Amino acid sequence: MNVESWITVEETPAMAAEAAALIDARLARLTDAERDAFWASIRKAYNTPYNDPAKPAQPTPVEPVSPPAAVEIRLPAIDPSIDLPAAALASAALAAEIRAA
Repeated sequence: MNVESWITVEETPAMAAEAAALIDARLARLTDAERDAFWASIRKAYNTPYNDPAKPAQPTPVEPVSPPAAVEIRLPAIDPSIDLPAAALASAALAAEIRAA
């Protein structure tokens, strides 16, 4: 991919040196170490590839746990001599008495 530029190849080093000198003049308030750190960050930024970073690996899927085996529930046989509706009424009345107490 060609990029159109009005700067010739011969002008590039001189313009780069002039730009660096102007930037260094602005950075004069910084210490030498801070200026070196600035230029190191600029070089790192320009040398960093434009590609997106590699995506992290996806976790491996875990096999689902099989449901537990069916459990058989056995209830005791209901005694036919007990009147179930009457027992339910007595239970409800007893519960009401407990709440009132």
